[in-house]
Amino acid sequence: MTREEFLVYMNHFNNKEYDELTKYFSDDIVVEYFDNFAVEKQNPKTLHGKDEFVANYMNLHRTVREFLDLGFCLFDGEHLIVELYTEFHALEDTAFSAGKLKKGEALCVTNWVCYDFSSDGRFSHIRIAHFRVHDPESKRFDPELWP
Repeated sequence: MTREEFLVYMNHFNNKEYDELTKYFSDDIVVEYFDNFAVEKQNPKTLHGKDEFVANYMNLHRTVREFLDLGFCLFDGEHLIVELYTEFHALEDTAFSAGKLKKGEALCVTNWVCYDFSSDGRFSHIRIAHFRVHDPESKRFDPELWP
């Protein structure tokens, strides 16, 4: 997958075009999220299948506008690793896996995401690793300009 092809995929995500987005997924896709680095027992979120993915993000995007911006992109034919700068803008007071936000607040983070490909070239496994939280004043996106 080229950087340009990934940017098309990312644009579907940023515009909440779930039908187009999930065309990139194998039917049995698994999406694993990071834990919070605590020593105590945790239950990090794992999504199984396209339907679970769409339901999760439709629910999140009811209260939060989320935007992705691509940093680096490395592809070896079987795996894709990307650096994703992500912003969450609260449309109302909300609590979600990344924390609590009050209406109008933003959370800005960088994550590294690993994508494995199925034999037909679609994403079969996505693993998200958290790197850093940024000052919300550094935000890059205006939530009024996006769906």
